[in-house]
Amino acid sequence: MKKTLVAALLISLSAGVSAETLNEAAHHKLDSAMEQLITLDEQTDILITVDKNANFERVTYQGFVKDVYSEIYTTSHKAKQLGLEKVNKFYVYNESNIDKLSDKIAVKIDQDKPKAFSVDLYRNYRNDSGKFSYIARIIEYK
Repeated sequence: MKKTLVAALLISLSAGVSAETLNEAAHHKLDSAMEQLITLDEQTDILITVDKNANFERVTYQGFVKDVYSEIYTTSHKAKQLGLEKVNKFYVYNESNIDKLSDKIAVKIDQDKPKAFSVDLYRNYRNDSGKFSYIARIIEYK
């Protein structure tokens, strides 16, 4: 019985030593792989370009939003005359398609549900593409 007990004890000790040897080998392999890694600290600059030759001109807004929301659509001039209070102002930038611009305006108006709103539309001719880009300023009133 003592021999069986001693044999079992030796087997368990050798298994533990074997497991430690494997763990140490894996740890050593991981350490050597980690030594090959390097840490880089890199700063990135952001470049913002401004088109100084932009010739934005104000144009009359004729999108479908004007027709669909005719009950609450007004001009900024009429809003001043009526003494409406500005609640929110947002912009829709850089659209080359007036219908896409109108879609974005409609989504925002549906979300906010203002009592009244106005749209000031500006366009710029882009020489590089030969197309117009539009910017809309939307003011919501109460």
